[in-house]
Amino acid sequence: MVVKTHTFKLGKYYIDQSDPIEGVCDTPNNYERLHMIILNGNDIRTLSSTIHESMHAEGIPDRYLHGDKDSSENIARFLWRLGWRRTKEEK
Repeated sequence: MVVKTHTFKLGKYYIDQSDPIEGVCDTPNNYERLHMIILNGNDIRTLSSTIHESMHAEGIPDRYLHGDKDSSENIARFLWRLGWRRTKEEK
């Protein structure tokens, strides 16, 4: 199943997947229709990017996400070790 939209704390986001772009998340102050771009793939980098952009959509300030210790990378490593993987990829 491909997720096309998801409602986070900051609003309803339209989800796109891309290979060259690491990730992008709009902020409600700048756009009427919110978009999020996440990596396409099934690896730990993709999982980390998805968590990172989701945390932005939940309203977590940049100062907590763009530092030496990115929480999304720690969470992704933990989930990866637990066996979390995508079951299907969009083609």
